[in-house]
Amino acid sequence: KLIEKKFQVTLFIFDSLGLGLFTIIGVQKGLNADLHPVIGVVLGTITGCFGGIIRDILLNRIPLIFRKEIYATAAIAGGIVYILLKNFSGLSEEINQILTILLIVSIRTLAVKYHWQMPKFYGNFNDAEM
Repeated sequence: KLIEKKFQVTLFIFDSLGLGLFTIIGVQKGLNADLHPVIGVVLGTITGCFGGIIRDILLNRIPLIFRKEIYATAAIAGGIVYILLKNFSGLSEEINQILTILLIVSIRTLAVKYHWQMPKFYGNFNDAEM
C-alpha cells in the first residue's frame, strides 16, 4: 500500500511537470508563429492537456480534464503568467519558463491538496426551472 501511494505521488509530480512544460512549449510555438497571445495560451493549454488525455484513454480511465480536478485552469493561468513575464519583466527566458512551470505545478498541487474545484454550471433541472 505504501509503495502504491509513493508511486501515485511520483506520477502526479511528473504529470504536473509535464503539464507545465508542454503548456510553455505550446505558448512559445504560438508566439513564434506571430499569433495573438490569447491564441498562444489556447495552444499551450491544448498542448499541455492533450498528453494527459491520451494517457488516460490508453489506461481506459476518464480523462483527468473531464473530472473535477483543476487541470486546464492551471495551464491557462500558467500561459497567461508566462506571456506577462515575457512582455513586462526583465527576467531571462529560462527564468520565465521555470517560474511558470513552478506556478502550474503549485496550482495543481494546491488544488488537489485542498480539493479546489471549478464551479458547476449544470445539474439536475426539473420542469419548473426551465
